[in-house]
Amino acid sequence: MNNLSVFLRRALCVAFAAFCAFFVAPQKIAFADEMRLLECVALTDGDAQGTASLYGRGQNYITELKVKVEFENYEPYEIKLDDGYSPFMGVFDFGGADGFLFCSSQTGGSGGYGNYRVYSVKTQTYGLLYDARTDSENSKFDARFEPNGFMNLTNLLTDNSLKIYLGYMPREFYALIFAPDGSVKDEQPYVNPISFVSPALNPASGLYRLCAYRSVTAVAEVNRLGYIVSALSYDGKIFKPDFTEFSITL
Repeated sequence: MNNLSVFLRRALCVAFAAFCAFFVAPQKIAFADEMRLLECVALTDGDAQGTASLYGRGQNYITELKVKVEFENYEPYEIKLDDGYSPFMGVFDFGGADGFLFCSSQTGGSGGYGNYRVYSVKTQTYGLLYDARTDSENSKFDARFEPNGFMNLTNLLTDNSLKIYLGYMPREFYALIFAPDGSVKDEQPYVNPISFVSPALNPASGLYRLCAYRSVTAVAEVNRLGYIVSALSYDGKIFKPDFTEFSITL
């Protein structure tokens, strides 16, 4: 191959690369910004059949999240959701006349927090049955360190308390909370808002309930003493706790 041929081949490659950079790349960026269908599930309202379609804009962090509800012979309407990562939508039997719509997305912030809601979806309207943020605001817990490595955790709404021995805590954090004589230093635990909610099947009833988790930390977010776990069932009007427990990792 002579020098002229080599030069022409290289020139063609450069021209093709420039073409791709100018014409192809903008098309990919535009596509990434388009509103797109993320998920679709079937709905019922008595004998009426419908669908819920989840839409959003973006590839990683999804913005303008919304659910489009369509029932046969009825005008469609939309439910606006919170933006976030990994959006999810599903229909679960919580014990209502029809399945409820569970929607979630992840905030991406430290602590692994997310947005979690449950909707009752009808032919012409919808109702919000559960919102993790509202649950966090309405639930009241108090945590206090006590001498010799203990923490007292109290549900202020029921006045029930649980005393927990913290011998499993990493030594470096334990020493920042308790003095060598067992007395408590200036540090106190902190009960975080709800960070995770998931539908969970109750095999005894065949119905789903919600499991909500909120962490208890001390000194730093990485020092998680455990999770307050609440199991909530639908009572015909709202989701109410069946039980609340404290879970740790040993």
